[in-house]
This record gives sequence, structure tokens and C-alpha cells, in this order.
Amino acid sequence: MPTSQPTSLRLVVPMIPPSVNSYVRHTRAGRHYVTAEAKAFKQAVALLARRQSVDAESYKVGIVIYLGKGQKGDLDNFSKVCLDSLTACKAIHSDAAVAELFMQKFRDIQNPRTEITVEAL
Repeated sequence: MPTSQPTSLRLVVPMIPPSVNSYVRHTRAGRHYVTAEAKAFKQAVALLARRQSVDAESYKVGIVIYLGKGQKGDLDNFSKVCLDSLTACKAIHSDAAVAELFMQKFRDIQNPRTEITVEAL
């Protein structure tokens, strides 16, 4: 029996994504590399997605960040690694196909996390 592709995906990542300012570092030689923090977030998204993907031409993505005690960050700087993570684990085919992006930021001292939803458009 063929399996159908889900039209949506919801992930609760027990981490806060690194800011775009902490995503990539540059060496004096001009090379760049992804930080360990960004790699860890991408791996967590891949594990939670469990090889699921939303097959669509375009996507609506919601990202809700729940900061813990002492954590901070600009909301717009969190989106890059979240979208790149979805693309890297093939939950979406391209972050360029995201037509709608909704983001919110709250504080939850007891349970910092990132909730990501993907819907087919």
C-alpha cells in the first residue's frame, strides 16, 4: 500500500536556534564553517523530522521561539538556521519555496524550545 505524503509537519525542538550572527564563522584564511551550535540544532531537527517531508511547491512555515532564563535574540535572526535545517533534512525541498513565514517569541523559563510547523500551500 503506498504511503501518502503529509501535508503538514510539526516539530518541537528542545533547543533555541543560534542567531544568524552565531551560525557561521570565518577564518583568517577566508574560509567559513558552520558552528557546533548550529550543527547541533540542525541534527536535532533532522532527528525529530524522522525523514518526513511535506511535498509541495510552496510552504507556510511557523516558528515559535520560547526563550529560557537569560536567553535573548532578535526574532528575525532565528529564522535562517530553522529554514536551513528543514531544507538540510529534506522536510522541505528549498527554503526559497517558503511563501509565508510567521514567527513569534515568548519566554518560558522552565521549558525553552523552538516549535516549527510546516504546511503545504
